[in-house]
Amino acid sequence: MLLNFRVSNFRSINEMVELSMVPSDLKNPVNSIKVTNPEATKNKDYYALTSAAIYGPNASGKSNIIKALGDFREYVRNSTDNKPNEAISLYEPFKLSEKSLRNPSFFSIDMLIGNVLYTYSIEVFEKEVIKESLFFYPKGLKVKVFERNRQEFYKGNGYEGIFETIKQRTTENQLFLSKAAVENIEIAKSVYERISMVLVFTTDVFHSDRFNRTANKHIFSDFEGKSLILNLSKSLIQKLDTQVIDFQEKDGVIKTIHLNDKNERIEFEFSDESSGTQRAISFSPLIFMALKYGDTIVADEFERSLHPEIAQYILSLFNDPEVNTKGAQFIFATHDTTLLSPENNLRRDQINLVEKNSKGETELYTVSDIKGIRGDGNFEKWYIEGRLGAVPNIAKETFRHELIDFINSK
Repeated sequence: MLLNFRVSNFRSINEMVELSMVPSDLKNPVNSIKVTNPEATKNKDYYALTSAAIYGPNASGKSNIIKALGDFREYVRNSTDNKPNEAISLYEPFKLSEKSLRNPSFFSIDMLIGNVLYTYSIEVFEKEVIKESLFFYPKGLKVKVFERNRQEFYKGNGYEGIFETIKQRTTENQLFLSKAAVENIEIAKSVYERISMVLVFTTDVFHSDRFNRTANKHIFSDFEGKSLILNLSKSLIQKLDTQVIDFQEKDGVIKTIHLNDKNERIEFEFSDESSGTQRAISFSPLIFMALKYGDTIVADEFERSLHPEIAQYILSLFNDPEVNTKGAQFIFATHDTTLLSPENNLRRDQINLVEKNSKGETELYTVSDIKGIRGDGNFEKWYIEGRLGAVPNIAKETFRHELIDFINSK
């Protein structure tokens, strides 16, 4: 379960922003999961939101927050592939400040693994890991697993076996966590696997044929519970009024089935379906698996090509306490204001707002950070009216006159 993700000096993000899934109002149990650690001596209970929306105008940095999490995940998974003196692709500093171009980028994540809190943080420069650390709280008390300052490594008590053999083989541009996970060190492996299990879909991946091909190939591969997932997906597609009555794999690709006027089954190519139907078929198994196993899905513009009613239904599954019993989470960036409507029951702390300041820096805040905003307000109406901020500031009349002058020019 994801609790917090922090990032600074990455693309349009200069000063640190924090995407938090920790409820700001613990008195309101709606759309949140409570996890108890009976072994802890303090901080026994953890709370996490089951979903979070990210709103803001174009070019505000919504996608960069999701990309930061996705690129961080990929670097954790693949840093051991880096050759000596090879550039760290994760390093994309804020370009509008000369100081930032000389500073490292920072990434940090708080996660619950087995109901225990873990915090993993890194700072990276062009070709070097500047800092790296892993702490956890097995009994509610902070315990160091390791810290790193460039190529100096400092072990926590009881973890001597992790260090001496592994640190010698960790190059400047590789993560010690990734190296230790590959060496099958249990505590590092569990953090590595949990970060790897966060499914992050940036726009260029999520809205592509490659996503459909990869997702469809996966759902027809052999895995435990495959038939149940497929049957559930087919049932949902039928109930979404797509007129697709079935879909199946044939020669390595998806074929959809419709009924003709004689009630006969007619086969269609997957590409013949609307982009919304393709998205529903490809995305639905991932949703079911996340709900089944308590995984976290992060998606940019997930509602694109989907009817608002379908987008709202997907969101409702994560916010339904009878459906989401395993602590699954859904984080998404969107322009769809209908998801803010009162019937979706989003909390103030589930609505993240992103905008750029006068320096071109991405800033993030939640509706609960805004003074005077009540918990039972009409957030959709208020957002459209600009009361919550994070909306485009368009000089409409100025441009209108420029356009008139152009049209009337000789």
